[in-house]
Amino acid sequence: MLIDTPAYTTAVEKSKYLSSMKTFLANRTDVCFEPNYFVTLYYGRSFNGNFLSPSEYRKRWDKTEVRKTHKFIRSLLRKCFPDIKMVFIMERHSETQHPIWGEVKGSFHTHLYLAGVEQYVHLAPDQLLMKKELRKLLPMFGSLNHYLNILRITDTPLIEHLLDECIRQAKWVGSHPDSLDIQSIGHNEFKRTFHYGLKQIDSEDDLNERIDWNHSDLI
Repeated sequence: MLIDTPAYTTAVEKSKYLSSMKTFLANRTDVCFEPNYFVTLYYGRSFNGNFLSPSEYRKRWDKTEVRKTHKFIRSLLRKCFPDIKMVFIMERHSETQHPIWGEVKGSFHTHLYLAGVEQYVHLAPDQLLMKKELRKLLPMFGSLNHYLNILRITDTPLIEHLLDECIRQAKWVGSHPDSLDIQSIGHNEFKRTFHYGLKQIDSEDDLNERIDWNHSDLI
């Protein structure tokens, strides 16, 4: 008869614990505020989209520096949308081949889950833009009607554009098109999307390493 070794039993128990913890976090997030936007932040370029110097790139794989950026982005979002909720989860890229300095350590990117945005989606533009912080996010050229016509042509909801402009004020995000991806998610998509953001949590320590508890509305 085969007998499970202590190491195997421990590994199974650890796997069950992590699985149950991930499910608990997803359920807690879903019940407390049900995120309706999934945002991915990439930090591989400068504010203007240029390649980073080695010293600047190094900060992108420093967890303390990443959390500083989370703090700044949280402040930006709360200034424009005071009552939204958010969860920040960090994920590290694999080592990569940089076009200038060869093989480099993988930097972090962030999965950001936003809740409470849906209340702004159905507001008329004049209602949405009553808040001066949101008006400041619009381009400095052209009339509002002209700008809204552009949004209709591109089929981009105004709220998504405002989120984009708000987050891109962060130095690590900036203007490079690939630095920011914003997707609306329905109720049926949330748990699958949230578990995707937790895929690099392989140990109990990772719960503190990957989840930015200080800047997330999970506690």
